[in-house]
Amino acid sequence: MDKFEELEKKEIFKNEHIKIFSRKLKLPNDKVVDWTFTGKRDAVGVVAVFEDDTILLVKQYRPAVNMVTLEIPAGLLEENECPISAAIRELEEETGYRANKIEKICEYFMSPGISDGKFYLYYAEDLIKTQQNLDEDEFVIVERESLKNLSFSSLSDGKSIIGVEFAKRKRGIL
Repeated sequence: MDKFEELEKKEIFKNEHIKIFSRKLKLPNDKVVDWTFTGKRDAVGVVAVFEDDTILLVKQYRPAVNMVTLEIPAGLLEENECPISAAIRELEEETGYRANKIEKICEYFMSPGISDGKFYLYYAEDLIKTQQNLDEDEFVIVERESLKNLSFSSLSDGKSIIGVEFAKRKRGIL
């Protein structure tokens, strides 16, 4: 592939969740363009499955889309935190369950056309009830749903759809 040359990069905005930056790029045809991107902290999600083929989901209000969504437990990595540690922490904080078995499903860029943020997806089993420990700005309702009853239309985000479909295949539910 032809070479893209970064001429300048500047941060336009930053808070604890997201940053916005502009890049001046020289394209392979020598044209110079300005592109704006978001940089987001990396995030994790966990598909937590019980022996009876039910999973933990969380209902929460998402201001960006102005609706209550049903999702797998997920959250942002803390600074210098490894993804698997974040997955274990987020599962327990949001749902009040700890997993004795956890494995990585995949990692992917959330939206590489506009963001450099990565998402790490995990599958968890052998769940033990502990205690929910939500952040002060988190308001979630934990639900336990049958994998057999969940479909694409039940969920509204990519991480949850990928995770649930992986869990169905792993458990032999097609």
